[in-house]
Amino acid sequence: RTDTPLIDVPQSIAVVSREEIEAHRMSSMADVVRYVPGISMHQGENNRDQVVIRGNSSSADFYVNGVRDDVQYYRDLYNLERVEVLKGPNAMIFGRGGGGGVINRVTKTADFMRLGEITLQGGSYNNKRFATDFDHPLLGDKLAFRLNGIYENSGSFGKYVDLERYGVSPSLTIAPGPNTTFRVGYEYFRDTRLADRGIPSFQGRPANVDIATFYGDPDRSRVNARVNLGNVTAEHQFRRV
Repeated sequence: RTDTPLIDVPQSIAVVSREEIEAHRMSSMADVVRYVPGISMHQGENNRDQVVIRGNSSSADFYVNGVRDDVQYYRDLYNLERVEVLKGPNAMIFGRGGGGGVINRVTKTADFMRLGEITLQGGSYNNKRFATDFDHPLLGDKLAFRLNGIYENSGSFGKYVDLERYGVSPSLTIAPGPNTTFRVGYEYFRDTRLADRGIPSFQGRPANVDIATFYGDPDRSRVNARVNLGNVTAEHQFRRV
């Protein structure tokens, strides 16, 4: 990775910052792409993130810190610094991928500043959400630790439909010298929910039934996604003397 000016990158790039995520109370990739032109969210059979980028449907062109993240699950934003969307062919930058573009999540890293944040959220259908963000320097400007966490439990207007998700994402920053920085990060995330694929059609229109009607076997439709992500990056600044 290099600090390349946007004008020299042969793609259309949109960045959704942490400030925008907090201002609009975004909590899912569907919330993010709503503010990015040329991208829409697909249903994904109600068990994964699936986007349509410039007409190309994909559930695999997701990245985290530049590393492919094509596991089929719903991604949360609790530990993100920003979301980068690169529209257009991506083979030269990200390797194998679709022709529409890619969505890259950039996670929060430990900084040498004190930070403590707890977020509580509640809503309809017994929705409960709890998130934390703690950042703390340990050895002055040499070592810093950050911890992000999330827990969410919610029902739905649909019968039998519910979800429970939780995750933890610690990160460590080591700066042995003024020009060298090592960053280590890890995430454990688990999402359990009942996959509701909606109401079938009848004679070209949705069936005339109660919207809470569930079609399927609740015991066999439950989706349990477990994700473990780890990354290590090293940064070194070269100075000309």
